[in-house]
Amino acid sequence: MARYRRRLCLAVDLRHYSRHTYPEQQDAQYRLRLVVEHALRRARVLRVRAQQQLQGDGQLVVFPAGVDVVRAVPALVLGLRDGLFQANRAPGLFGRLRMRASIGQGVISRADRGYLGDCVVLVNRLVDSGPVRHALEADPAGDLALAVSDGIYRDVILPQAHGLSADEFRRVDVVLQDKDFASSAWLHVPRSAPARDLGAEQVIWGHSPGRTALREFVVPALGAAHLAATVVSQSSTLREWVLPGDHNATPAAMAAVADPDFDGPDEERHGEPHHADPPDGHHSDPHDGHHADPYDPYDGHHPDPRHPDPHHPDPYHHDPGRSDPAHPPGDPHDMDATGGHHHFHLPDFPHGGH
Repeated sequence: MARYRRRLCLAVDLRHYSRHTYPEQQDAQYRLRLVVEHALRRARVLRVRAQQQLQGDGQLVVFPAGVDVVRAVPALVLGLRDGLFQANRAPGLFGRLRMRASIGQGVISRADRGYLGDCVVLVNRLVDSGPVRHALEADPAGDLALAVSDGIYRDVILPQAHGLSADEFRRVDVVLQDKDFASSAWLHVPRSAPARDLGAEQVIWGHSPGRTALREFVVPALGAAHLAATVVSQSSTLREWVLPGDHNATPAAMAAVADPDFDGPDEERHGEPHHADPPDGHHSDPHDGHHADPYDPYDGHHPDPRHPDPHHPDPYHHDPGRSDPAHPPGDPHDMDATGGHHHFHLPDFPHGGH
């Protein structure tokens, strides 16, 4: 079942991305990632804790639950502004980066192809809306056109918190008739300029304190390696995906849908049937009634002639309690009564000729 939590969401999108060549788009994606990571550091949010949905020329960033939005939002806005200024000081193949962005907060959940919730729809509609696009085009001195929701403006911007002034925001109405969407938002278009970090430990473009690098790179890498090893070591079957209500699905697949921890029957393991164990706990083998050890070269199928096993008849010693249907008593190929070796009687061939 999906879990819904209240999260802060950021959506960003680059201007005129599709008009550039592939190498230029690659350069833009690289520098866009740096700008977003710089803004996350300014907001004191670890990159590994922020869930990102990449969209080529844009991104949707979902912040972890419990983020202090009163402190994080102003630092995030100033970080985007500073990151764009720093990235454009030495423009690459793409040239000058100019960005549209939107920020909102609401209850969302993760799904198969992304995220669910009205907040996700809101930030994506705002970042692609006409008022935000027109505001960026109308002010060539700015690199950022930002729209925030009513809730963010009321709770964060209006109290004049941490470096952002409410006078720099103006209210706009966003109506998308083809999307059946209508909402109000607050628009902010700052001039392109560096923005100083107001935190006690300043975040500098392109640099990271030692402990921040440790938290963002070393610890997550070790955790990911441990998780991958755990998953691989505990995986015994490949589950078959199935849609709920599919009457043609196998019982194993339906059980997997009903119980997420279902591992499937034994006969699905390794693609071959597995024989059920008897009640006494010993494995049953239809060939000889003895458990075969894969690490023992002398298993039930290959008896050791040097160490006879009472469960496996020795071909060199007669077992009076065992009858061989292929060789009835008295057969010349059977053992002698003394338990000695076989006595083979060859037929008499006529002399001469072949």
